[in-house]
Amino acid sequence: MPADASLPLTGRAALVTGGGTGIGRACAEALVADGATVTIVGRRVDVLEAAAAEIRATAPAGAEVRWAAADVAEEDQVAAAVATASEGVGLDMAVLSAGTGTLGPVTSLPVEEWRRVVDGNLTGTFLAIKHAANAMIATGRGGSMVAISSIAGAKSHRWMGPYCASKAGI
Repeated sequence: MPADASLPLTGRAALVTGGGTGIGRACAEALVADGATVTIVGRRVDVLEAAAAEIRATAPAGAEVRWAAADVAEEDQVAAAVATASEGVGLDMAVLSAGTGTLGPVTSLPVEEWRRVVDGNLTGTFLAIKHAANAMIATGRGGSMVAISSIAGAKSHRWMGPYCASKAGI
């Protein structure tokens, strides 16, 4: 079936980190509904496959849903996900919604747990911006990005130290 040219994002491509669940998935659904080709990114293949199939089932003609398994804290995996999202028409949009957290007082939190959360939230956002921006520059069209933070970045919670600090950085 030919693409619906009346949809505002027909012929555009988007990357959505954290796109298999929650806010990221809702963003992916909205972008697809407007005609975009969307690549959802997350760590769990089973979640990505299921989300892609469900979103694809209601996609308008011409809109596509792809997925790429990646840990956003790993640069090579982010670069590969961006390459997948850029296949065809290039990359026009990125929604950076991947996030993780932990609970507990910082006085007893292992440094590895702090780093896992900060890397997943803050470093992952940086890496996605870095690689998505370069892909958008390569098209010559520019593009748009939205990095999802949290109210916890402005109003901290005593049991969510690394989450609050990393979301404040976004």
